[in-house]
Amino acid sequence: MGPVPSSIEHKKTGFILCLSVISIFGGSIPDAFGQQSQKSKTRSASEWALARRELNSIGEKIAKAVLDKDIPTLLSYDRQDLRPEDEASVKNTKSDLYCFLFDSSCIKGGKWRSVYDKLSQSRPPGIHAFMAKSRYDGHVYGTLVFYDRASITDKDLGSPDFLCKESPTRIASWKFKSEDGKWKPVTPMFDNETEGLCSN
Repeated sequence: MGPVPSSIEHKKTGFILCLSVISIFGGSIPDAFGQQSQKSKTRSASEWALARRELNSIGEKIAKAVLDKDIPTLLSYDRQDLRPEDEASVKNTKSDLYCFLFDSSCIKGGKWRSVYDKLSQSRPPGIHAFMAKSRYDGHVYGTLVFYDRASITDKDLGSPDFLCKESPTRIASWKFKSEDGKWKPVTPMFDNETEGLCSN
């Protein structure tokens, strides 16, 4: 066998030095990475919990706005591109949007109940936030679901078929997206004129 090339000798020397460093620190390098990973997971869980609390807080505010018929507050959570048109529409108490939000008696078709009726007849009203990170754009999306806590269980909330079936008369929803640390509406107010909870 011929002489060992100097490049291989350098590699051997580097490998031995690396083992020596790990030995000196008692194998703490993998532990350090493990601790960093654990801290990252803890931070992510904390950020997720904070985002959920903030979304639930929005849900509480818009539910109160509906029950108080506080249109300015409700419009402040509306999509910016829809706000001028919606503001004009809700001034007409016979418009489709006003009826959808506040008056079941003028909803065309008769199957749907207004958001106001759904919330005011809930005893007590419940708010649940579904959250998921999109694999397409990396954003976290959240859907607020408003329901009657007395008659709808956690098991019911976990059933997409149930949510879709009951959305016309018992459940209201509104989809948001977390962008730059803030929740912004994705759909029109309370998923009006969308498939809402039947979109999955």
